[in-house]
This record gives sequence, structure tokens and C-alpha cells, in this order.
Amino acid sequence: MVSYRTILTSLSTLPSSLPSGLKAVFVGATSGIAQSVLIEFARATVGKSPTLYIVGRSRQASAKLLEELHTINPSATIEFIVQDVSLIQGVDEAVVEIKKDGLDKIDYLVMAVGFISFEGRKETKEGLEPSMTTRYYSRARFLHHFIPLLNASPNPHVLNILAGGEEGRLNLSDLDLKNPKNYSITNAAVHSATMLTLTLERYATSNPKISFVHSFPGIVATPTLKKGSSGLLGYVMRWLIAPMASVFGMSVEESGKRGLFYLTNARYTVDETESLAADIPEGLDKAQRSEGNVFLVGRDSESVGNQELLADLRQNTETVWKHTNEVWNAATSA
Repeated sequence: MVSYRTILTSLSTLPSSLPSGLKAVFVGATSGIAQSVLIEFARATVGKSPTLYIVGRSRQASAKLLEELHTINPSATIEFIVQDVSLIQGVDEAVVEIKKDGLDKIDYLVMAVGFISFEGRKETKEGLEPSMTTRYYSRARFLHHFIPLLNASPNPHVLNILAGGEEGRLNLSDLDLKNPKNYSITNAAVHSATMLTLTLERYATSNPKISFVHSFPGIVATPTLKKGSSGLLGYVMRWLIAPMASVFGMSVEESGKRGLFYLTNARYTVDETESLAADIPEGLDKAQRSEGNVFLVGRDSESVGNQELLADLRQNTETVWKHTNEVWNAATSA
């Protein structure tokens, strides 16, 4: 395990080592782990004029966060894009808004949007199940649009906070779990994580300059534990499970700092741009990438993944990719 102290020491060097003018996009950062990553990034770039694009559903609900960011880093340009990214069309509109003033690069893309649905399969107006859309289809769509801008950065990083290393078998005849008999909390989680890893590997292989991290933070007391459920189950989640996570899980603050560590340290950076990242802490080796060139990282910040299972799953990469494009096409024509 990479100790928290080691990570804090590495992050302490960022204010002097990170370049000026960094541009970062955060999706799902209005609460939880990604919000913590966002705040830590703002602290690390004080006086260096970064541009932060934050995609969320409500500017009003994020007013306190935006005020905090301006206080932490007055030099930052902060753009808040209001969109519902449980819709693929919402993703496309967010991308248009982000790119409207001639954005020339993206240095960091951080995606943690998503929730767990405890109420069975319900569909959006696009015919998709929203918890799977946010955890996979929307994230992949953002990446689809942003690949050219990421390649324009001297040291681009993509961080997906979800379930790296927790991949599993896919129901190839029902990848989006359209059949209610196939839908369950577990199946939705496994399909989302597995399709995300396979798609990230597909992008990583064809874009070797970009460092891709798919992390699994483990148990963290985030608002996700309180969303997606109502009635008795919602009561249990809010008043039993969430408090237990606060006691036994990792803090949101620590998880956010680990996320920034993944974005900025050479340990999780491809060889081509490693020299532009913060030095690997003494006593640690370079994190091992999957055979598909993605850093799969567990809650302890070490490489994870069942390589035998992943090798088998990769035989389905193009099937997943074809399915993903079919879903996108149907959603954008709805």
C-alpha cells in the first residue's frame, strides 16, 4: 500500500512543480471524491492560472463549492457547465459549451459521475438506465469527444473513479441490461466497470501519449451511498450504511488526495511523458499497466486486476465498442 504520508509528501511538491495554465475538466465533481480531487487541484495550482471546467446539474447547488474554489485559488478561471449527463445528449451539449471559446487542450479529465440504483431498472427518455449511463456510456462519450484535446496536451491524464480491478463476466446478449430479468445492482456495477475498462484500453492502445487510470476507491463515505434509493432501503442507506462507511471506510479527503496523486505522479504516467510528472516517491516502483495499457488502481493505490480474466474479456472489446456506438446513435436520435 502507498502510505498516506508518502502521498502527502508528493503532493506538497506540486505548487512549485506544476506548470502554469493547466486546463482540467471535472465530471461528477460537485460532491464526493472528485470534488475532493478538484479542491486539491485548486490548492496545488495557486497563482498558476488554471482553467477548471466543472460539469454539474445545478449551479445553485454548487454555489458554495464555487465560492470555496475562488477563495482557494483566485488565479483560477472556473467555468460551470449546467447539464444532466445521465443523458447522452446532455453530454454532447456540455462538450459544445466547454469547447465554445476555442479550447486548445485538456491536461486532465476527471470523471466520477454515477450512482447506484436500488430501485430496479428505470429508463431515461433516451431509453437508457441512468446509473449505467453515468458510470459508463456518458464517460465514454466525453472521452470520445475529448481525445483530440487530450492529445494536444504535453502530459495528458484521464482519471476514472469507479471500479478498476473489479471487472467481471459480461452478458453479451444484453450489455445494457435492457431485460429487467438481467438487471440487478451487481450486474449493473459489473457491466459498467467492465465495459469502461475495455473501452479505456481501446483508447489507450490507440492514444499512447495519454495516461489512463481507472481507480477503485473502496468504501468511501460519499453522497453516492445516499442516492438511488427511497423508502425503507433509503432509510437504511442513509442512517446505517453511510455512517458505517464514515467509520470504517476511507475519508473523502484522503481519497481525493490519492486521486490527485494518480493525476500528477510519474508512477501512473506513460513512459513517453513520465519526465513531465512529479517524481515517483522513494521506495516505490512504477505502477504496472494492464495488457491494454491502462493503470488499474485499487484503494491502496497499487496495481490491481485479474489478468487472466481481463485477457478473456478483451476478446469482447469490439463487441462492446459496437454496442456503445449503437447506444449513442439511438440516444442522440431520440
